[in-house]
Amino acid sequence: MARTEEWLDMKCFHEAIKDMPSLYKEQCLPFLFLRKQIDRFLDPRVVLTEQIASFLKLEAGESPTLYCLPAQPSDDGTPKDLSLEVNQFTSLLNLEVARMNNFLVSTHRSQARAANHYMLMRQEAERRQKLIKPAAFPHGRVRSEELEEIRLATYRLFTYMYQLIIFSKINYKAIETILQEHDQRTGSEITSTYMDYVKTQDFVTFREAMITETELCFILTL
Repeated sequence: MARTEEWLDMKCFHEAIKDMPSLYKEQCLPFLFLRKQIDRFLDPRVVLTEQIASFLKLEAGESPTLYCLPAQPSDDGTPKDLSLEVNQFTSLLNLEVARMNNFLVSTHRSQARAANHYMLMRQEAERRQKLIKPAAFPHGRVRSEELEEIRLATYRLFTYMYQLIIFSKINYKAIETILQEHDQRTGSEITSTYMDYVKTQDFVTFREAMITETELCFILTL
């Protein structure tokens, strides 16, 4: 029964991202890949593939700030190392979190620059329109073609900004879900500790600023 509920979680994840721009989908958490790695970790006949091992080694060398779970106390209170499997799995998640951070931050910054550019374009277009004599509008002033084009472009930008917020929320939940599945199947208890780490990451902490800027962008579409 538990397995059915887990699959429903994954189906909900893919349902939630299906309408996202292709570029956003490509940057989402690879749910199936991580689930298969749990299967591999639980299979005593299979060792970590050379491809993943070399990938982790390279990433660890280039990113010294990768998350690492602290040693857990044993029954007698002395520290003990976590299993190799747990550290391998969290290392895979580290890579995904770092990738999502980079994608969201760079995308957010480019969107903020675009929103500012459209705002300046609109101000200039409105200034020029005010210079037109009222006689040119016998039935009252109407939005110029230039202003309408700017409005439509701004609205398209708004939809992308809104989808980036959804990207942040969905992937936060996806990480939590795959961790819960990992703990359930392996007997580990890393979800709470790792999620505390995730809450400090850019793809989560940038969300409030993104919401504010997206609301401002929507105002420009009116």
